[in-house]
Amino acid sequence: MRQKHQLLPALCFTAMLILLGLQVYWISKYYNITKQNFEKEVNLVFEDAFKKEFSLRADSIQNILKRKLLDTALFTITSRLDKKDKRVIYTVGETKNPKDKFSSSFSLHDVNTMIKEENKKQMTTLIAQRFSELLRNEDLNNHIIYYRTQELGKYMLDLTNKMEFDTANLRPILNKYLANKSIFVKYNFYAKRKDSTTNSSTFKQSLLKKYPIITHSLPTYNHNPGQNYIRVLFKDPFPYILSNMWLILFSSIFLVLLIAFCLYYLLKSLRKEKKLSAIKNDFISNITHEFKTPLATSMLAIEALNQQAVRDDEEKATRYLKHAKNELNRISELTDKILKISLYDTGIDEIKKEKIQIEIIINEIIDIYSLTAKKVKITLNNNTGIVEILADKSQFQHAIANVIDNAIKYGRDEIEIDITLLLESDYFVTVIKDNGPGIDKSDMPFVFEKFYRAKQHHVQSVKGYGLGLNYVKQIMEQHKGWYSLQSNQHGTELKLGWPL
Repeated sequence: MRQKHQLLPALCFTAMLILLGLQVYWISKYYNITKQNFEKEVNLVFEDAFKKEFSLRADSIQNILKRKLLDTALFTITSRLDKKDKRVIYTVGETKNPKDKFSSSFSLHDVNTMIKEENKKQMTTLIAQRFSELLRNEDLNNHIIYYRTQELGKYMLDLTNKMEFDTANLRPILNKYLANKSIFVKYNFYAKRKDSTTNSSTFKQSLLKKYPIITHSLPTYNHNPGQNYIRVLFKDPFPYILSNMWLILFSSIFLVLLIAFCLYYLLKSLRKEKKLSAIKNDFISNITHEFKTPLATSMLAIEALNQQAVRDDEEKATRYLKHAKNELNRISELTDKILKISLYDTGIDEIKKEKIQIEIIINEIIDIYSLTAKKVKITLNNNTGIVEILADKSQFQHAIANVIDNAIKYGRDEIEIDITLLLESDYFVTVIKDNGPGIDKSDMPFVFEKFYRAKQHHVQSVKGYGLGLNYVKQIMEQHKGWYSLQSNQHGTELKLGWPL
């Protein structure tokens, strides 16, 4: 059984270590997966924001081109009918150089109307819109400038150079897209003249330490040297990852703490049971001895009474009968005490309160214990002016007697006990103080537990049952009173508070 008790804590500790290891493994794995997902997420967001920034730039250039094409001082928009294909051909030419021109037609359902005086403004606006869209789709989206006319080509080139990619324009767009994904991790842009769009570039450890997440690069088609490719460098996304895995992290910690508490409670209960088992064994040993001695004495007295010579001697017969009666009374008192404790535990025993004469009862107890083998001096001081209280007489006697009995049993050769009666709030307090060797601090929290017996360092081994102070505790609880204990090497003081 002892080996099992020793093995169980080791198994519980091993189980806790395995559980913690598994939790750490799964949380670490989930953390890495969330980190990978974060990297994928910011790459997609970066691409979307980059495309959106270019789209906004292209919108601005398209609108400027439309207004430029409508400037008749620079460009002239005309139309002619292609009879063969039955469609209208629209031509944009330079006003100063009519030969420098280009033509295009649009789908029939879109635009297929000749430009006339009555619809000239409306049609030229529409054609300028279509030509600017054409230039956007064929030139801007492909990042190539075709010189359809010399003037238009130069203007588009200057305009695109002027409105090149700029991180200042990309940042608010990227912030918005990241916020939509609840990503609020700090970042910076990283521009280079040459880079790989497959994210296979190597970076310095100092940079990776500061920015562990780096997106793949995207071409900016910027003419400024050193800004041809752009990346986004993100700082450690721990707060974002934590916000995404807080539930699993919280549940894991809660589970570990719950299991740890259960194991702790289990081990504590086992230690308590083990301790209680040892105390009960000690109690059984003591109680067996206590029963055996008076029973043996009674048997001897009865056997002696079986002899005719003893029965004929009235003095001897009386003495033997008195011995047998005294020993049987001891057994009866011990049995009664054990039964009382059992009744207290089940809550069956009831107290019968009545007005009792305090000093008379305490003096009767003092008279009894003054006749012990040890030198005992007991004094009583009543500073309250109260002579009677409402309490169960028998239980009051037992409570005071048990405390005095302990003081005498565990005391030194010459015992002094002071009993002082006080008033504290609405309680009548009996203070019983002795000059004994005191109780160890390690024993103090347990002396009121059933069957518990404090270590005896200063006196010879004293037989007992560990029931006395537990009995006192039960009495005070039934009276709705209180008790307190103070002890040191100079003596012990026990207070019992009886409600008035």
